Amino acid sequence: MKLTIDKLIYGGQGLATLPAEAGERAGMRAFVPFTLPGEVVEAEIAAVHRGYCDAQLTRVLEASPARVAAPCPWFGSCGGCQLQHAEYALQVESKRGVLGEALRRAGLRDLPEIATLTGAPFGYRNRVRVVLQTRPHAAVGYRRAKSHEVLAIDACAIAHPRISGCMQQLAAMAQAGKLPPELREAEIFVNHDASAMILALQADPLPGKARLAFETFLASLADALPALQGAMVFPAGENIGREPMLQWGRPELRYRVDGRELRVSAGSFFQVNGTLLDAFVRAVTEGRSGALAWDLYAGVGLFSVALAENFARVEAVEGSPVAFADLRTNLQGHTARAHHAATLNFLRTHARNAARRRPDLILLDPPRAGLGGEVCRLLAQIGPPSIVYVSCDPATLARDLKALIQSGYRIQTLQLVDMFPQTSHMEAIATLTQ
Repeated sequence: MKLTIDKLIYGGQGLATLPAEAGERAGMRAFVPFTLPGEVVEAEIAAVHRGYCDAQLTRVLEASPARVAAPCPWFGSCGGCQLQHAEYALQVESKRGVLGEALRRAGLRDLPEIATLTGAPFGYRNRVRVVLQTRPHAAVGYRRAKSHEVLAIDACAIAHPRISGCMQQLAAMAQAGKLPPELREAEIFVNHDASAMILALQADPLPGKARLAFETFLASLADALPALQGAMVFPAGENIGREPMLQWGRPELRYRVDGRELRVSAGSFFQVNGTLLDAFVRAVTEGRSGALAWDLYAGVGLFSVALAENFARVEAVEGSPVAFADLRTNLQGHTARAHHAATLNFLRTHARNAARRRPDLILLDPPRAGLGGEVCRLLAQIGPPSIVYVSCDPATLARDLKALIQSGYRIQTLQLVDMFPQTSHMEAIATLTQ
């Protein structure tokens, strides 16, 4: 079936409308991966859903001038990247369009112009998570697209080269039968100049002998990778960042961001784009000052430390035990306090007293699920003059911004941050004022 691609949608797929020859499905929307706006392609319907269908690209009949050859030999098979076939400028402009459309679809009007912030299109990731498989055959890599199958790869085009080196060493150890069978995943993390590396591993429960085997394995890996400083082992199937089952070496590194040094431990959340971090922190915090700021979902304090330079007091909130330990360390010497709590619980406790000590700024950087209704209601009850919302999901951002606008806020600025080039994912910064 011949289709003309209208635009890219969230997820990186091309959107087309089924033609008359599709019969009863004519007019239905079709999502076609690995296509670009304006292209004429040949595709087959792969699955039909209510109101739309998934299609599979079979041939590009008329290519877009923005189509490029993907540098990664696994592109299309690996589930990590969706946009390596597109010129980088088109990727950014398409994401800008996706963000604006998500906000307008939520009913938001009179939006400010969406600014953009970009970094290096390849080799930017300071952290990746790889799957480690010992049975039925040894493999190290990523999941295949739309599959649980492990795709063995020996280098990642969007990761720092030192991370690819670690992947290659892990693959060699897997082939040699030197990976502990309990291992399931490894998160590889390098610091700002890749002079230090740590691992957050996920594994099945470790009996006594297995712990010794893990320590031997990690010592051997460190012999081959001198930058490796330490590791934490977490239970498989749980969120990394809870209490580890095993700690080896010094599972923390020093990461310099915009002139400030932060401690980041294995398992702590940290932004993945090493080429953008300095500019990103400035975009979120620069020009903001006052008596009191709250940094909710604070992580290791990426924003808290910067805010503490221009606010008389900063209250930073983080729920992960590992990240909270880093946050408390990073705030030492500042007029700031770290709270080990879920954001919702913190807001429930402090909303009653906010009228007496209302923050001048609340900074929010929630996970993909966003804030949710109760958090938005509590923020409106507290009523800070300014809110900065950092989001990694345009749909939940749009939902939450609508709730905040209905409570009396307006969007002052919007910025797309292309934290994840070659993929459909994005980051956004929204500034709200009353």
